[in-house]
Amino acid sequence: MPEFDREGGSRRIFHFLEFLREDGWHVSFAAENGTGGERYARVLQQMGIPTYSLCRPWKGGEDARVEFDRLAGTGDFDVVLFAFWTCAETYMAAARRLSPDSLVVIDSIDIHFLRQSRRVLRDAGAAGSPPALDGAYADEARRELNAYAAADAVITVSQKEADLVNDFVGRRIAHAIPDTEDTDVPQVPLEDRRGMLFVGNFRHPPNVQAVEFLCRAIAPRIAPDILEVHPIFVVGNDPDEAVVDCCAGLEGVRLVGWVPSLAPYLARVRLSLIPLLYGAGTKRKLMQSLMVGTPSVSTPVGCEGLNLQHDRHLLIAADAAAFAADIERLVHDDPLWRRLAAEGKDFVRSVHGRKAVAARISEVFSQMAVSRGDASRLPRPSKALSNSSSGRPSRK
Repeated sequence: MPEFDREGGSRRIFHFLEFLREDGWHVSFAAENGTGGERYARVLQQMGIPTYSLCRPWKGGEDARVEFDRLAGTGDFDVVLFAFWTCAETYMAAARRLSPDSLVVIDSIDIHFLRQSRRVLRDAGAAGSPPALDGAYADEARRELNAYAAADAVITVSQKEADLVNDFVGRRIAHAIPDTEDTDVPQVPLEDRRGMLFVGNFRHPPNVQAVEFLCRAIAPRIAPDILEVHPIFVVGNDPDEAVVDCCAGLEGVRLVGWVPSLAPYLARVRLSLIPLLYGAGTKRKLMQSLMVGTPSVSTPVGCEGLNLQHDRHLLIAADAAAFAADIERLVHDDPLWRRLAAEGKDFVRSVHGRKAVAARISEVFSQMAVSRGDASRLPRPSKALSNSSSGRPSRK
């Protein structure tokens, strides 16, 4: 189920469901495995969205595709929207067979083969081994690209990733729809702000590596008197043993874990930290921070796809020494802090605000209908089937 208060990918899925309902579509949602997600299912049901779990423990291991066949065969869906390519790979053939007139769309959430290649090549180089992608990586990349190519359309979080998919597939099937946020928190005066914030869903390996980089390479370079006043709060879902170990015993680093709302932290810290070393897509944690007027320091990977500029919307640092130096700049330079807070907030709200993203969704669905020669049918509110998987690749 879309755990909108725990991870960025689920939050994106939830926002899509919201926007489709607000636009008048009749939407059904199917999770591949909804076990443990009953609280989130109830939220969707209260929004008027029929909600299903395709794999249920009491089914005795029955193949999920049988349940999907039953669901997809209940109505003439105009759109079947798969969240993540792995869902599309599993269920697309059944969707084509049972609802042949449906427009089949994949929301990539992020491009998995891009993130994985960065991880493999970076980790190998850091370990002193010759960087090399193996057959397992190649097979997974092949499967992901085949899924995109078999769809009628692909949705990405940024134009950069839409262009990448279109280049590989050889035709324009990918459309960028950015993430959105509606975080609205009281503005805490600069002089009352304390601390620095790291946010990450720790089920997603890039976030584990990022917090290790923060604790082991960046924090030791920050002056102790800064950390005394502005400790680093590490907030996120499911911190594992690696996260606990790297935070333990460090002066100025406080492991918080999962919280029901980021708003109190986003509003009250001096700055947010995005020290990601690899990944793909766009980073919701950065978007959330800038949207509420909290300046950030990020690596280049952490801010890619968002069209943000160094020293205008945020500070961008490529290594640990530069990252620590930029933290000290934002701690000591109040005029810089105020300028970045204002510029970053205005830019992110203009692109990622709810009205802007809702309009973009309508635009993209219309474009997909026109490209299919079906413009008279799809733009009107109708029926859509959305599917999400809990067995999907790890993600920011």
